[in-house]
Amino acid sequence: MKYVYLLKYEVNYTGQIKYKVFSTIENANNYHRNYKHHLIKDAFIEKYEILVMELDINLNNDDYIAKKPLNKKLN
Repeated sequence: MKYVYLLKYEVNYTGQIKYKVFSTIENANNYHRNYKHHLIKDAFIEKYEILVMELDINLNNDDYIAKKPLNKKLN
């Protein structure tokens, strides 16, 4: 099992909730601390959450292709 860290954050210039995925908790933590917008000088993250998701990525492509239904029609 592997973990993915989803940073859910709200920025001050739109009030919009955004999401970004990281492979390590350190990268997610550093992103929200060092956030800079490429156009807006005084942009910053107002609120944030770091959500942890567990993923099973041990499946290789051959297993996926063998289990995938081919040309299945929906009614």
